[in-house]
Amino acid sequence: MDNTVSNNGQKLSLPLDTRLLNKNIFKLCVKYCLCLCLISLNLNAQDSEQNERPNVLFLAIDDLNDWVGYLKGHPQSKTPNIDKLAGESVAFTRAYCSAPLCGPSRTSLMYGMYPHRTGVYFHHKTYLPKNLISSERIPLQLAFQKNGYHTIGRGKIYHGKSYHDSRGWNTFIPARIDKNSKEVTYIFGEDALRPLKDFTFGISASDPDSDDLDGEIVNWAIDQLQVKHNKPFFMAVGLVKPHAPWVAPKKFYDQFDVDKIQLPEVPEGDLDDIPAAGKYIAQTVYPFFKKNEHEIIKTKEDIWRKLVHAYLATSSYADYNVGRVLKALEESPYAKNTIIVLWGDHGWHLGEKEHWRKMSLWEQGTRVPFIIKMPGMKEGKLINSPVSLQDIYPTLVDLCHLDLSQDLDGNSISPLLKTKNVAWDKPVLISYGPGNFAVRLNQWKLIHYADGSEEFYDISKDPKEYTNLSNNPEYQRPIEKLRSSIPKTWKYIICPRTKPFVKTLAKPENL
Repeated sequence: MDNTVSNNGQKLSLPLDTRLLNKNIFKLCVKYCLCLCLISLNLNAQDSEQNERPNVLFLAIDDLNDWVGYLKGHPQSKTPNIDKLAGESVAFTRAYCSAPLCGPSRTSLMYGMYPHRTGVYFHHKTYLPKNLISSERIPLQLAFQKNGYHTIGRGKIYHGKSYHDSRGWNTFIPARIDKNSKEVTYIFGEDALRPLKDFTFGISASDPDSDDLDGEIVNWAIDQLQVKHNKPFFMAVGLVKPHAPWVAPKKFYDQFDVDKIQLPEVPEGDLDDIPAAGKYIAQTVYPFFKKNEHEIIKTKEDIWRKLVHAYLATSSYADYNVGRVLKALEESPYAKNTIIVLWGDHGWHLGEKEHWRKMSLWEQGTRVPFIIKMPGMKEGKLINSPVSLQDIYPTLVDLCHLDLSQDLDGNSISPLLKTKNVAWDKPVLISYGPGNFAVRLNQWKLIHYADGSEEFYDISKDPKEYTNLSNNPEYQRPIEKLRSSIPKTWKYIICPRTKPFVKTLAKPENL
C-alpha cells in the first residue's frame, strides 16, 4: 500500500506511528458516534414509554364523607377543587368503601381482596395484613412496579406503619404524626375520657402552603411533578385531613359563620324501625367503646355546631390541598398523559342515624367521593350506578395494561369510563366484622346483620334511609336478589377488643 499524501504535486510519506494514530482516532470516532446513537435511541425509547404508558396520580383522602359539593351531602360544604375535577372527569355519586374503617378499607383496596376473605376487619394487632394475607399476594404498588412503573408515595395510603406494605415502592414517606397539640382544643375538656376526648378541633396559624399539617405531603407531590421521570409513574398522595384532630389553617374556619352552621337532619325516632343490631352499632363506638355519644352531643347544640364547623373547615382544607396538587399536574409535562384517581376511604357520621364517626353500614358511614379522570378529558359525566372502591385495582390493571396473574375482587369499571351510556348492574358488597354485610344494587340497599336481622331501603326515594322496608311484602323479590350477593362463608376472627361485642358477630354456617 502506498502510504503517501500529495503536497504541491510531491509525494510525502507519513511516519508509521502517525498513520496508526489516525486509524485509532477514526475507530474512536466511530465508537463515539455509535454510543451517541445508542444513547439517543435509549432516551427516545424512554420518552416513548413515558408518553405512551399513562402515569397514575392516586389521591387518597382520609375520613372524607359525602360532604362534597358534587355529592350534595351538606349544603354548606366548600370543595371547589374536587367539584371542578368532578366536572372534568367521570364522577361517581354512589361509590362505597368495602368496610367503614380505615384499616380494612385501605387494605382491601390495595390488595384487591374483600375484608371477609382476608379477615382484616378492625384495628388491632390480630388483624394486621402481614399476619393474615399471604406474602405471595401482590399489592397494587408492586403490580405497577413489576410492570415497569416508577412507584412513589407519601402520606397515608395504608393504615399507618403496622398495616403498611413496603414492597413495590421505589420511594415511600409515611405521614407524620400530628405535631399540633398546642393548637388542639378538646371539646369535652382535656380531662375527659375516651371516646369523648377524641373530639378535638383547632385553628392553625400556619400558612396553608407551608409544610405544616398536610402541607409537606402536598409540597412533596408538587416537587415530584416537576422532576423528569424516565419511566411512567404511579404516584400515591395520601392526605390525612379531615381525619381528627380537626385542625386547619384559620382561613378555612373563617369561611363559615359558626352561628349559621346547619346541623344534619336527625328525625325523632329515626331508629324505631331498625333491628336491635342496628341500634347497637348506632349507639356505641363499635367495636371500641360502649358509649352512646349522640345522647350526649345532641343535648349540647353549641358543641354539635362546633363539631360540624370543624369538619367542614378541615374538609375544605383537604380540598385546597387537592387543588394545589392538581394545579401542579396541570402545569407539568405529565398533564396530558396522567390518569387521576381520587377517593375517600369511608364515610363519617356527624349525628345522622344518631351515630358519630364512621363504623356503620348506612350510607353516611360508607358512601365516599370517587373520581377518575382519563388523559385528555375535558367534559365530565356523573355515574349514579353503585360502584365500589374495590373496583379501583382491577380498573387500573385494565387502564394501564398491567400484566397480573392473581385474581382480584371487585370489577373493572373501565366500560363506564370509555362508553357514554352503559348499563351497570354489578352488586356492591360492604362488610363490617364477621357476618355483618350490606349490598347495594341499582336503587336498592340491603343491610344483613350477623344475627340475621335486616334493613332494606330504596335509596332513589329514601337516600337518608329513614324507612326500613325489610318487612314490607312488596319488596321481597329485590330483597331476595340482594341476599344472593351475601357471602356464604367468611373468616371468623375475634380479638380481646372485639370480645365484648361478640354477640354482634357470627361464624359462617360451615364452621
